[in-house]
Parts: sequence; C-alpha cells; structure tokens
Amino acid sequence: LETLAAGDAGGLLAADRPGPAAGALDACPDPSLAAGATDAVLAVAPADASERLAWAPGWPARRLVWVSSGDDLGLVEVAAEPEPVEALAFAASGGVSLDLAGARVLGEWELPPGGGLAVRGRARLWTAAVAVGIGQAAFDATVAYTTERVVFGRPVAHHQANAFQLAGLATGIHGARLAVRDAAAAYDGGDPAAGFWATQAWREAIDAAVAMTEAGIQLLGGHGFLVDHLAEKRFREARMLGLLFGGVDAALDDLAGAVLAVPDPLLGA
Repeated sequence: LETLAAGDAGGLLAADRPGPAAGALDACPDPSLAAGATDAVLAVAPADASERLAWAPGWPARRLVWVSSGDDLGLVEVAAEPEPVEALAFAASGGVSLDLAGARVLGEWELPPGGGLAVRGRARLWTAAVAVGIGQAAFDATVAYTTERVVFGRPVAHHQANAFQLAGLATGIHGARLAVRDAAAAYDGGDPAAGFWATQAWREAIDAAVAMTEAGIQLLGGHGFLVDHLAEKRFREARMLGLLFGGVDAALDDLAGAVLAVPDPLLGA
C-alpha cells in the first residue's frame, strides 16, 4: 500500500477492493452476505446520517456499505449521488455523498465487545499505510529538490533551518511507519487490542503525512502551489485521508473509550 500510494493514492480505491472494508467482511457472521459484498466500502456513522466518501471510477450508482458504530455492524444498500469534482488527488477517483437514512438494511449484527473498534481499526490501518506512502513520497521529492536548488550560494537543504526541519520530518515518517507495522503485526497475532493500536497508528500516520506534504509545498516555494503539481496533489491526499471513517473526532472517541473502558466516553455510559 505504501508503494502504490506513492504513485497514485486515489487509484488504490479502484485497485484494492474492498480495501478499507476488509475488516467488516471478516467480522460479518453471515458468510453469504459477506461473500456478496466484496466491493463494499465502510462508513463510520449512525444509520440515519450522511457520509461523504471517496469513490472509485466505474462503480455503480447503488452500493453496498458496511456501517460501523460502537460494536454494531450493519450492511446497507444506498444510492450514491456523484458530485462534480476536479481531477485532483482523491477527487480524481470521484466524489460521492451517501445518504444512509432510508437505506435498505441487508443485515445488522452486534459484535463482541471491542469488535467494532477492531473493524474500524482495520480500515484506519489501510488508510494509515496509504498516508505513510504519501508522506514518504513527498519527503523524497522534497529532499531531491532542496539538495539541487541553490539559494544564497548553497543548496536549500543545507541551510540550517531547512536541514533541521527535514530531519524532524524524517523521524516523524519513520515513527508512523513503525506504528503502522506494529498494528499490522497485532492483527496478524490476534491481539484483542489491535483496533486500538491501529487507530493510534492512523493518528500518527495522518499527522506525519500532513506535516510532510505541507513542508513540501513550502520548501518548493511557488512551484509547490501549482494546481495539480505533485506537491499540491499529495497535500490534498493527506488532508483527505484524515477525513475518512469519521475523521479525527471519531478516532479520538474510540481511543478515549478504550482508555476509559466505556463504550462512549462523551456520554459516560
């Protein structure tokens, strides 16, 4: 995922089906429904909410969507309303708004305690790996540019402030990659806390990718602000990843619930 994301992060939505919804497929207790929903996507929202998702080209107007809230898992069929978008970053794969209210419910199950976080964690882990790939690609491109571009008699990267900034960003990306792979190992090993580690890794990876892509734009100067330039494209991709699956607030709510050992810390229940 990291390698593919460095080339075309948006294309992953078409190339890796079901991708983020793989955890829901594994958790579904009805094998017949799971087998028929291999192209489904995952939404983290109440059943009466609207969810905005990136969309892969060529997918039909009606989609199967896994809905994860708390430890509940549902499979619904919804109508997608495509929105006109510019061909930039994830928008290149098409943008849709899914209205979950009134959707046809195909199945609804209550998972064991922690099962919902495990499902959402798998989706976030997929996203985190993509974010690390984007951040690494942005870092590599920025280092290549700043070591060749000469300003005031020396390469941009050899000015102390820029060199220190790049060193710090390299540490952040490496730390995010370790967190992602540690969470993946937790899933492989059957660790019941894997969803928690994956959600933490997602936070680390999104923060690292956003920081690196922002720095990439700044260090490339005006060149980095050009629309559809790779630096600007990667910045949009990193920002978009942080909005998926309920965004930062939903991730923090899940982490707080796990730390405080309550289903919803905001309600204290």
